[in-house]
Amino acid sequence: MKTKYFTFAGFSGSGKTTLAVKIISLLSERGYRVAALKHDGHSFEMDKEGKDTDRLKKAGAKAVAITSSSKYALIADCNSRKSFHELIEILPTDIDIIVGEGFKDENIDKILVYRKNVKEITDIHDLNVIAYATDSKELFKDKSNVLDINNTEEIADFIINKYLK
Repeated sequence: MKTKYFTFAGFSGSGKTTLAVKIISLLSERGYRVAALKHDGHSFEMDKEGKDTDRLKKAGAKAVAITSSSKYALIADCNSRKSFHELIEILPTDIDIIVGEGFKDENIDKILVYRKNVKEITDIHDLNVIAYATDSKELFKDKSNVLDINNTEEIADFIINKYLK
């Protein structure tokens, strides 16, 4: 069976990461194996200054992998942002669902995250939007699958019914 996936999309400050964290926690508590993919619009740093992986990278390694008995990580240079689908290819295979955060410009299922404090609604006409997580349900009265952003149980149930049943 192919691993199911979707992303939380919306403007910065809309609560995408907070919602993703809560949903991943609920899905994990219910026994699902979850992976997370995050788009960062800036240049992030994972290595700690002076640690071995940082030193190896600064020495000129284009990719550095580290492993222990409980986890592993890969840090690699790239010439352009990796797509959601390219990142899926490097994930472990024993995952039930992949939860993305960001990736609003990609052709994948999205739950649009919108809060009143965000100035405008993004991607409301995106054909890949499968649901709306919002504190302003009245703005989406002509849409289906409008979910209360503060009711994470409702959102988790929607995801389970759509992808994991």
